[in-house]
Amino acid sequence: MWIFDSYHRGAVELWDRSRGSSKPFTFRYSPSFYLHLEDRHAHWEMIEGLESRFKVEECHFDTVYGTLDGYEIWAGRDVALKIEKQTRLQAQL
Repeated sequence: MWIFDSYHRGAVELWDRSRGSSKPFTFRYSPSFYLHLEDRHAHWEMIEGLESRFKVEECHFDTVYGTLDGYEIWAGRDVALKIEKQTRLQAQL
């Protein structure tokens, strides 16, 4: 039996109980989220700022409402919350 454990320090742990392991297998994990802006040009400075600090890639992603053009941003939830605030909730995350 495997036990999955995730935590905020940028890693995921898997424990193998069948072997009586006292140490988990640890895998580094970089959180990311998707961002869609109706008017990308209105927020170009924010996007450039994000690109200077984080890995940012243009992409297409599927939602329950259809496919959206946007960005995948490798950053944590705190960055996503700041984007919402800066765009006055115009960003779809």
